[in-house]
Formats: sequence, structure tokens, C-alpha cells
Amino acid sequence: MSDQTAAPARRRGALPTPRHVLAAARAFAPPVAAPLQFLTVPAQISMWGNDVHGDCVTAEEAFAKACHNPEIFITDAEVIGWATSHGVLEGAYLPDVLTWMQHDGFRRGSTVYDDGAHLAVDWTNASALRGAITQGPVKIGVAADQLDTAWLTTGGSNGWFGTGFQPDSNEDHCVSLFGYGTTGWLASQLHVAVPAGVDPNAPAYALFTWNSIGIIDHPSMVNITHEAWVRQPTTVVPSNLQPWPVLRRGANGHPVPTLQRLLNAHGATLTADGSFGALTDAAVRHFQQGAGLAVDGIVGPITWSHVIITCRSGSRGSAVKGVQVEINFRNLSGNPATELAVDGQYGPLTQSAVRAFQQAVHADVPNITADGVCGTLTWQALVSGMLAG
Repeated sequence: MSDQTAAPARRRGALPTPRHVLAAARAFAPPVAAPLQFLTVPAQISMWGNDVHGDCVTAEEAFAKACHNPEIFITDAEVIGWATSHGVLEGAYLPDVLTWMQHDGFRRGSTVYDDGAHLAVDWTNASALRGAITQGPVKIGVAADQLDTAWLTTGGSNGWFGTGFQPDSNEDHCVSLFGYGTTGWLASQLHVAVPAGVDPNAPAYALFTWNSIGIIDHPSMVNITHEAWVRQPTTVVPSNLQPWPVLRRGANGHPVPTLQRLLNAHGATLTADGSFGALTDAAVRHFQQGAGLAVDGIVGPITWSHVIITCRSGSRGSAVKGVQVEINFRNLSGNPATELAVDGQYGPLTQSAVRAFQQAVHADVPNITADGVCGTLTWQALVSGMLAG
């Protein structure tokens, strides 16, 4: 009789998505630049039924909701109930769950937490993957044998390390990537030590699986991953937000200059003159085509949700200029000295101004928190004209 303590139970349940489905999926277009390091750690996580059921694809959805700010914690019973009702308690294709979640998400009373549209991510391209992770947790399908071995080194506790993984084609599990940086930086954020023999300067990712958070280096992640998806936005939360404006050729004034700067952040070379003319129309159509959207030149909720870029302290570029212009649009003092410099640098002044805006709209939109990060909800509040006088 063994005197070893039995490891916690864990199950798998990801079905490999057919290659033709992956080939036809809309591709994620990464922002021009992403921060050098990024991490969002939920306060509370769970197995979400994955200790007794093969519901890992649904459990990852609950983890993604937990990464929302403020955290949305879905209970194990709610996750198991959702997976049962959709016939995916013991296995699922990742795109099927992502699609159902867009229109029939986790329900809590009268509130439904849906997913945004999902896009395929090239996980072999480190820059593209980092850009996707800044938008929200990236849902990946993996071969889990080597991951299971790494997880067992801590008995299922946080702080395991996945290194030296070999290529494995047996996709059978779904996990989440939600942070990146060097191995040493991620270890410091998770308050664990880098094991002897592991390079603390190597690029790595924070990975969720089986009620735990660990660190996996880039080559190991590539060797076991077979598909990757990002949701935009990760979570659709009911609120009192003003709706996204609808812009088309002929529009003038706010928020056209912001749209033009966002398009520039995706590679356009527009003059942000506030006139939605032929050049802006062409840039919108080019962006829509590249994002796999309907190419109609009309910027409504779907195009807005794809063109925005999350901006935070340290961000740079044209999207940051859009944030700064939006903040200045609300400055009615008539004193240029009180306006933000539109320099594309998301420094302390811009962060403070965004936080003040968030505090001001929080009473009407409780889901907007004053964290100084311009994410999906804050962008919508800005471009829809809230607090614009």
C-alpha cells in the first residue's frame, strides 16, 4: 500500500477543432505595441467542476470572467449547469463554447455574462500573442500530458513551472494564458522562486489550469498548443452605458478624430481632422476586411469593439492620442494649460485623467472601476459622449 498522498483529481475534455474550421476563423489583428510585461490575477479561482468532469473548456470561460475588473466569480454549480445544458460536460470543441457564450452566457438571476466575438490568435508569434493577452485571457487548446506532470510538482498548488516540453500533437485540454513577461518577473508577481536551472530572463506566460496558476516558457507553450482564441471583449456586462455611436461617410466632429487615431494605430495614415471622408471610409473598409468583418464602411458596435485598443500606464502610440483627445474633449475650462498633451504617452497625467473620468461615470455605470486603464467599457463611455457636457 502506497504511503504517498493522492494528487487532487483533474480531468480533460478539449476536442481538437477541425483544421478547416481554424483555417476559416477570423484572425486577431494585434495592436501596434503591447506592454513589455502584463498580468491580471483573479482574487478567487476554482476547479469549476474539472476535477470530476471533462468540462475544461467551460471552466476556462469561468476563469476568463474572473479576470474581469471587478471580478465576476461564477460558481462551480453554475459552470457545471451551463456545461450540462449545452451537452459539453464531458468534452467540447473550443469554438462551439465560444459561439454559444456570445448569446447564452453564464446567467445569474436576471444578469447574463456573455462573451464578445472570438478571433483566432497565432500563438507561435510572440508579439501577436502578447497583444491578444492584453485584450483578455487567451483560450488555448493543448496536449496536457507534460502540463499534468508540471502541475503535480506542486500538488496542484500555484507556482508550478512548465519548461522543456517536447512537441505533442494530442490536443485534449483547454487552459488560459493571462499574463506574460520574463520567467523571473512572473515568478516575483506570483511570489514564488525560480527553480534552479530555469532561466529567469526567458520569455514566459502565466497559465491557468485545474484551479492553479503556473508559469510556462515560450517554447514549451508552442510545443503543446494547437489552437488559440481571444474574445473582444472578454466579458459583455449589462450596464447603463450609452450605446456605441454609429459613424459613416459624411460624419463630422466627435468622435471621428478618435476613430481616425484608432485606425492609425492599426496601420492607417489618416489626418485626424474629424471629417469622415473618402480616406477615412477607405481605411475603415480596409480594417473591416482585415478583421473579417462585414465590409460596409459603417462603424457601429462590432467595428468599434474590434478597432479599440486597451491603453494603460506605459502604452504608447496613436490609440493613446485618442484617449487624450477624448479627455480634452470634456475639458470645458477654455484654458489650454489644463489640457493633456496629445503626445501618445500614457503617463501619470493621462492615467490620472482617465481615472477621474471613470470615477465620474461610476455612479451611472457601476461596472466601470477607477483603475486608470482605458478598456472596452471606458472606451465606450468616452466615444459615446458621456460627460461631454
